[in-house]
Amino acid sequence: MSEMTENGTKRYKLKEVCIRLAEGHPLYSDVPLSSPTAALDVMRKELSQYDREVLCVVNLNNKLKPINFNIVSMGSINGSIASIPNILKSGILSNAYGFLLLHNHPSGDVTPSREDIQTTRRCIEAGKIMDIPCLDHVIVGGGNSDYYSFRESGMVDFTNEKISMTAEQILRVNESNSTYKGGTETMPENGRKDDLFVPDFVKEAEEQIAKGLKLPAQEEVTIKFGKGLAEPFQSKDGREFMRITIPNQDPADKTPWASFVLPAKAVHENQYGKGLWAKIPADGTTVVTKPMLQGQDDRGKNIWQDVKTQVPNTELKAMVESYKTRAPQEKAAQPKESAREKLDALVKDTASKVAVDKPKAKTKSEKGPEL
Repeated sequence: MSEMTENGTKRYKLKEVCIRLAEGHPLYSDVPLSSPTAALDVMRKELSQYDREVLCVVNLNNKLKPINFNIVSMGSINGSIASIPNILKSGILSNAYGFLLLHNHPSGDVTPSREDIQTTRRCIEAGKIMDIPCLDHVIVGGGNSDYYSFRESGMVDFTNEKISMTAEQILRVNESNSTYKGGTETMPENGRKDDLFVPDFVKEAEEQIAKGLKLPAQEEVTIKFGKGLAEPFQSKDGREFMRITIPNQDPADKTPWASFVLPAKAVHENQYGKGLWAKIPADGTTVVTKPMLQGQDDRGKNIWQDVKTQVPNTELKAMVESYKTRAPQEKAAQPKESAREKLDALVKDTASKVAVDKPKAKTKSEKGPEL
């Protein structure tokens, strides 16, 4: 836009806009909405009542507690529009840690369609790019309590942090029709469109569904550690990480502790707020860095060099949580002094001090001559 100034010249204006969340109609629950499961229970009851497909997002904070929900789109009895920017919009504005995706099948059949699988994969990939991970996609049956969880079924991998799709594949910019066909839609033998590329993971998932099988879910291990062992830092490109140190297993070992690094969003507080935990793939490995003594310089100062080792995650868990087995042994080697023993020792110590400080009575020879 432009406007004329007093001296007759043009001045151009660029407007600033403010983007805010606007509250809609809330849903109510008889139980506290303090977990994804509680939020899913409420949303499943709500979505099961719709007579057409509804796509919904539940945004979560870093303690996995629901922040809000957003009805992304409402379509027909067997389809709705699945726009990736719209799916992520409310999560970005809410500063969400992650989100859950839900939609309903009014027919009551919760079997995922090809589009369900593709949309789930696209949301996972888009979540990686925006650093707002998609934690699950749940299909709700209309008019019943049936549901299908992609995470529980192992149909797609929610844990792999590597981006494996291009932006064009995620946003579907090459497709003339991006309508999300879910529900009871029957796909043609040669695909929804003859020229539509169908990824191998979708074909594999469809074959598993046809056989009534489930893809094996990736096992994870949970590592627990104290807050004092974690140190946040930021990489040069602005990404946030957490460096976790591993205390030496031998208390007498005074060498520097080893450490490893995890994404900051993979580390969570426990329910009491006193400790931290993180989940990592059970069959994966993590780089552990340990300073090793290489010798001394001319001034006699120790020279340390970081040595990096690939450690299986199951072994890493044992290393980090070695305190669980070490603490009882230390207590057995150094029995704790009872309160009674402490009291007796205190009495003896006080008595000895009194005996030393008390003035001695003078002897007859020390009293001087009698008058």
